[in-house]
Amino acid sequence: MRGTRQRLGLRGRLALSIAAIVLLAFGLLYASVRHEMSDESTVINHEEQREAADLPGEHVDHPEARPLSPVGKAQDEVVRTFLITGAITLGAALLAGYLVAARTAAPLRRMAATAAAVDAGDLTPRIGSESSAADEIQTLADTFDHMLDRLDDAFARQRQFVSDASHELRSPLTAIRGQLEVLARNDRVDRAEVQRVERVVLTEMDRIERLVDDLLNLARLDEGAPLEPSEIPLAPYLRSLAEEGPLGEVEMGEMPAGTLRADPDQLTRVIRNLLANAHRHAGPHGAVAISATTYGSRLAIHIDDDGPGIAPSERERVFHRFHRSEAGRDRSSGGSGLGLAIARSIVELHGGQIWVEDSPLGGARVTFELGGFDPQLDR
Repeated sequence: MRGTRQRLGLRGRLALSIAAIVLLAFGLLYASVRHEMSDESTVINHEEQREAADLPGEHVDHPEARPLSPVGKAQDEVVRTFLITGAITLGAALLAGYLVAARTAAPLRRMAATAAAVDAGDLTPRIGSESSAADEIQTLADTFDHMLDRLDDAFARQRQFVSDASHELRSPLTAIRGQLEVLARNDRVDRAEVQRVERVVLTEMDRIERLVDDLLNLARLDEGAPLEPSEIPLAPYLRSLAEEGPLGEVEMGEMPAGTLRADPDQLTRVIRNLLANAHRHAGPHGAVAISATTYGSRLAIHIDDDGPGIAPSERERVFHRFHRSEAGRDRSSGGSGLGLAIARSIVELHGGQIWVEDSPLGGARVTFELGGFDPQLDR
């Protein structure tokens, strides 16, 4: 039985369902009409017999043998008309149900065909809009297309990410290989040359290690790594990061008193990445500053530099993975193009946001805003 229903398809099942509903409704109506007509026929026959008995010279010994009265003929005619009309209506219901089901199933069939194409690896097909489709079906089609757009974008970004990562890894590996080949071809290698190659190789190995660490961090963040928030005294915490200063001096700006609830390890990674980015743009003799402002329970931390700044058209793209602004194209600066992408992922994981704007120092200001600040918990 179930196999037969599946072979009928949506159009056949919907047509049969509509026909069954129409047939049931006509059956109930027919039974009701027959019952009413039976009661009326009994009353009419009784009245006709009484009238015939009252007329002189009329005597009815067998009422059932009497010719059918006009009322009876009319009732039979109503029954025949009712049955004919019911049969025609049932056929029309079957046809209408099939046509309605065919129209309803058409977008679903296109969705099935599109899903089959996507399953085969082609992400370009779309269902599109159709003016004749019902609102519910069109909403489903739009949602399906939106899902495909997101999938296509995700796969494109994944391909670009793999390509960029391969390119970033290939550059230091090529440099290392080149230095070793030069060293191997030299029959007379002095200690100074060996030390020079050692420095180059170690520098490139450091770049590879940083890149691999960044890639691992991004992979964990993409998987939604759980946060381990705790209460962080804001001013001492930011002061300690500014005083680390392996890349250069950091000026301390305004620091509101209070405590921020966040994951200290992840927040440290954000601030270190932003400070490193600011130092690269400001240069060895440039100025870098860190400050913070509050908006109720929200805290904004600002990293400023006096470098060349970031053009407005680049301010969103700098957070893309492996993206470098024109001022930071040189890989020898040590950047992998992942620092700001990691910072954004961590900030968004905390429910915050991050953006770039003009700095009072003349360069760029990177600001990120987080919730969970409480000025009453400062120690």
